[in-house]
Amino acid sequence: MGWVKFERSALSSFYQCQELNNSAIIQAVSMRSFGNQALHTGDDSTAVILRRKQFLDCFDLNLNQLVTAVQTHGNGIRVVEANNSGSGATDFATALPDTDALLTCTPGLVLAIFTADCLPIFIYDHQTPAIAAIHAGWRGTINEIVRLALEKMTSAFGTVPGNCRVAFGPAIGVECFQVAADLAESFAAIQPSSVQQIANNYYVDLVDYNRNLLVKAGVDLNQIILAPGCTSCQGTEFFSYRAEGGTYGRMMGIISLKDK
Repeated sequence: MGWVKFERSALSSFYQCQELNNSAIIQAVSMRSFGNQALHTGDDSTAVILRRKQFLDCFDLNLNQLVTAVQTHGNGIRVVEANNSGSGATDFATALPDTDALLTCTPGLVLAIFTADCLPIFIYDHQTPAIAAIHAGWRGTINEIVRLALEKMTSAFGTVPGNCRVAFGPAIGVECFQVAADLAESFAAIQPSSVQQIANNYYVDLVDYNRNLLVKAGVDLNQIILAPGCTSCQGTEFFSYRAEGGTYGRMMGIISLKDK
């Protein structure tokens, strides 16, 4: 089980967490071979839209049901409903504003987040059912967006954290995420295990920090599935904003409840 790489062709690879793919749900993250999936980075919009469609076609998903947001590295959370279908799918101006976590219990909608080092988190409450797609960079992480999103799922849908399966997608690894001393201190003050010091350099583990937030919130540790590797180290497979000194490339992570 766990995360598996699939190749439809040399130019169309993606990762899926098997625990979040079954008769009721679809989840995946595009890889670098699928090209830039973001409309906000200066890439040709026609090419981006075509890539999105090709990626969604792999799962028989409809571009018109894609829901995207203007990610601001904050802790904005949005419950998505049927009338949000298509937000930002083909025009960035229509993306949901100031949002880094999308939640829904509406089948057919495709929640999407875009990353190039930040941690993509996918939550599946199989009892309700309900889902979440969360963009957790260091700012969102330290502001506990994953905990807040889970709390919102509880209030909006009646989600019980112990019923959730969570997949952490490809992100920058601790060995590559060097930060300033003051930021390291802020992380260490709450979760010491998330900070490593080597000589005079400090490194933050986004996965460890977010995983501990979820466990404290009631998610079973054994139901949190981690993607292997590091986006910064594996430049042939993933986009990395840090390793590339800024890049227009973004991977798209999606999650959708199947429309019965």
